[in-house]
Amino acid sequence: MKKKIFSVFSLLFLCGCELFDPTQDAVNPNLTLDAVLGTPSPMRGWINGLERQNAIVYNNHVTLMEIGSDNYVNTRTFYNQQFDRLNILFQDANVNGVQFSIADLRQSAVTGLTVVQAADPSTTPEQVAELYFFKGWAELLAGELFVVLPNTPGGVPFTAEQNLQAAVQDFTEAETRVPTSASYKLALARAYYRLGDEVNAGLKATEALALDNDFLRSAQYDQPNGLTSTIQDALFDRGNFDDLQPLPRLDFLDPKHYGRSATVESPTYFQKAEEAHLILAEIALSNNNVVQAQTHMKNCLGLVQTRPVDSFSDAVENRIQATPGSRPDRNTVVVRASAADPFRTGLVLTRNAGNVSIPVVSGTSLTAAQIDALATADAVLESLYLMRQEIFMAEGRRFTDLGLRLPLSENELLTNPNVTQAMTIAKIPTFVPTDMDAIEYDRTAGECTIKTNMNKVLVANKTSADVLPFH
Repeated sequence: MKKKIFSVFSLLFLCGCELFDPTQDAVNPNLTLDAVLGTPSPMRGWINGLERQNAIVYNNHVTLMEIGSDNYVNTRTFYNQQFDRLNILFQDANVNGVQFSIADLRQSAVTGLTVVQAADPSTTPEQVAELYFFKGWAELLAGELFVVLPNTPGGVPFTAEQNLQAAVQDFTEAETRVPTSASYKLALARAYYRLGDEVNAGLKATEALALDNDFLRSAQYDQPNGLTSTIQDALFDRGNFDDLQPLPRLDFLDPKHYGRSATVESPTYFQKAEEAHLILAEIALSNNNVVQAQTHMKNCLGLVQTRPVDSFSDAVENRIQATPGSRPDRNTVVVRASAADPFRTGLVLTRNAGNVSIPVVSGTSLTAAQIDALATADAVLESLYLMRQEIFMAEGRRFTDLGLRLPLSENELLTNPNVTQAMTIAKIPTFVPTDMDAIEYDRTAGECTIKTNMNKVLVANKTSADVLPFH
C-alpha cells in the first residue's frame, strides 16, 4: 500500500508548515501510509493529527464567519473583503478553504477508523471514540455552515439536516464507547439543537452538565512550531492595522484572543458548558415557561462569572482607524442596540489608559437583575440570543445563528458530477441586512447607535425555518 497522505500525515510530520494550498496538487513522496503505520502505536499520533487538523478548520472558518456576522466589521484589511457585505460567492477561495479543511478532518477520521485502527492492536476504545467524535464534528460544522456538503469524496451533497443527522450517529458511537464524556454529550446536544429536537437536546444538555458543569474543550495553537491562530492575528497581533472592529455593544469582549506570551497563543474554545444552559433556556421558552428560562439564563450567568478575565495592554488598538474619532474608544461612551433601544453604559473600554480586562472564555453584559426584569417571552428570547452572541463571541458561531450558510465551492462544482449550479448559492435570509455593522457615532455627545438590533430581528422572525430551531 503506497497511498500518499496529504492531510493528517503532513500535520504529524511537517508541524513547522502551514496547511498547503488546497488548490495545488501537492505531493510529498516521502510520506506514505505504510510509513505512518510502521511507527509504534500509530493511533496515538493519528489522534494528535486530528486535533491539529481541527485547529486548522477553526483557523479557516472562525475569522471568516465573524466578518460575515454582525460581530465584527472589516475596515481595511487583507482578510476577506466580501463577507462583510454578505457577498458570499462560490468562487471565493475562502469558501473552498473552509470546505476543504472540513472534508480533510472527516476523511482523516474515516481513515483512522478503517485503516489505522486495523493496523494498531493497541488502539483503545477511548481513541476510537475520538475518531468518531472528530468525524461527527466535521459533519456538525458541515451542517451548520453550508447549504449542502458531500459526506464522502465526490459524493452526492448532503443537506444540512442530513449532515447533522450523520453527526448525531457518530457522536452516539463515541458516547457508546465513553458514556462519561461531557464532550460527546454536549456535541449531541448541539447537533440535536440544530435539528430542532427539543427532547434529545435537553436530555444531552442536562447529562453534560451533570458530568462536568464547567466543561471546556478548545483548539490549541503553537507559536514556536508553526500553527498559529488566525483569529488572534486578526484581533490582536496586527495591532494598529485595525483589521477588525467589534460591534460597539461587544467592545468589552474584544479581543478574546491575545498574545499570552512570545510563545503561547490563545486557544479557540469550541465546546463550553455554557451552551447546555443556553439550550435548556431556549427549550423552556419554546414551551412558554418564561420563569424556567430565566433560571437557566441565570445559571449560565453564574458559570460565566467563574470564567477567567485576563488583563493586558491593548493600547495600540485604540479604535482610531483611518479616521480618528470614527468609532467609540472610551468608557464614557453609551451604546444602544438600535434607535428604539435604551442607551447602556459599560460596553466600551478605554484602551490607551493602561491594561484592559477581557473575559477570555465567556462574557456577558447581562446581570441577574436585568434577566429577572424581563417582562415578556420575546424580551427574554432577545436577551437569550444576546447572551449567545456575547458568550460565543469570536468563535464563529454567530453566522449560523443568523441563518447564514455558505455555498458549495467552485472546486466542488468543477470536480463533482453530483453538484448542480443551485447548490453554489449562499443562504442569506431576506430579513438579514447587508449592513449589520452600521453605526452612528456622535463623539461629542459620547453616544453610539447601532443601526440594526439583530437579536430583535431574530425574535421577530422566530418562526422562520432559517433561525431559532425550537421556534
